[in-house]
Amino acid sequence: MRTSLPGRAERAREIEELHRRAGALAGRPESLERAPFEVVDHAGVFGLEGLRPMTGVVTELTPGGVVAGRLLAAAGPDLHLGTADGGVVVLDTRLMSGWELAGDRSGAAGVSVPVKSVERGVQGGLF
Repeated sequence: MRTSLPGRAERAREIEELHRRAGALAGRPESLERAPFEVVDHAGVFGLEGLRPMTGVVTELTPGGVVAGRLLAAAGPDLHLGTADGGVVVLDTRLMSGWELAGDRSGAAGVSVPVKSVERGVQGGLF
């Protein structure tokens, strides 16, 4: 699980290595032309560049539960939310299917649904 992104140069090196390995695979159909390697980094566009590391991931939504925070970044189905306690919680919007979305007018802040704490560590896979 991603807790924070490595630097732009490290991300580019990893993608370049994957491009090299994919290009070396045998049996590629003749209809596929190998494109030259080019780095296009969208971390800034999605708000991920310089984002504080996540501290937790919402694991499920519950009746009456609250997920409140300031939107810091959005990438794919993930919303990175800055919480009142200074943390960064990630909400996978696929969990929201079938749930009503409403503003919280009660003034309650924070997250009252189950959250898995995320320790900084090594992710197994890309980035």
